[in-house]
Amino acid sequence: MSGSARDLVHGYDLIHKETAVFLPRPWAILAATLVAITVLFGVSADYAPPLHDAIVAILLIAGVLSAWFAGARAIVGADEPRRLRAAAGALLVAPFVLFSLLLGVGPPHVQPPQQNDLRFVVLAIDAMLVAAGLFVLKEALADAGERFNATLGLAAAALACPLYVGFALIQHIDYAAVEIGWSWAASVDGTRRELTPLDALSMATLFFGGALTYIATAAFARALARVGWLGRAAATAFQIIAALALAFLIARGFAYPTLQAAFSHWTTIPGFVAGIPAVPWMPLAAIGVLLLRGCDREPALSARAVSAPARSAATSARP
Repeated sequence: MSGSARDLVHGYDLIHKETAVFLPRPWAILAATLVAITVLFGVSADYAPPLHDAIVAILLIAGVLSAWFAGARAIVGADEPRRLRAAAGALLVAPFVLFSLLLGVGPPHVQPPQQNDLRFVVLAIDAMLVAAGLFVLKEALADAGERFNATLGLAAAALACPLYVGFALIQHIDYAAVEIGWSWAASVDGTRRELTPLDALSMATLFFGGALTYIATAAFARALARVGWLGRAAATAFQIIAALALAFLIARGFAYPTLQAAFSHWTTIPGFVAGIPAVPWMPLAAIGVLLLRGCDREPALSARAVSAPARSAATSARP
């Protein structure tokens, strides 16, 4: 290694060490941003239109920039395997960045039809982003020599995506119909409607979409551990979370309970939470953050690995 290259690596190490003391890691900033966006989406709030638009713009920019600096920038200019991993990680966190568009929407039953109309369009897009992310991740894992678990995970994800999209579009049509004053079912009390066969179908597709997503999560966690892109402990944690969520979902059954019914007893709460449309994507978003973290760390690790022999040679050359 030339003297200028050694100086560059040494300078990088010094900057990295000094800034690490004062600044949080990029992946931690990304994780915190995604949590903040999800909370602001899930909590109902009425914002003045200019304030609403300003906050949405800030959240979108924060989400994109934090993902970029956490490792998504490896998509541009890195080697092919790292580009695939970065693209997969970016796609897996993208659904929660898009939730910025749903600022203050909260649960479906507390918002007017216009808000829920947008909610289910975003959910349909998010389902396709998750499927795309897992497809890209499968390609990266195949290049690394892991095919069995990744193929099983992709099969589950490929089945889950159209089910999720079907659920979201059925609900979108329902709320769009209500918005123009038309419905397939009679009104129960002016705000609630009778459950139609189409609604029942959408609940069944949501059930199977969520269940298959949990299966895909467990399979991909195992695949990532086998190639060393995820620690054994982290992979085991993801598999346990996916298995428990799947068990709670199966125990709940096809029918999606009302909020009042779900919170009537503590035993019904886990199944209700496991079946919320965005919840099965949360472990995958966490995997996406970890993938981006790995892409961000690789250049620094490679630089240190290259500089180590040069330092050893320089030390041995001293009298």
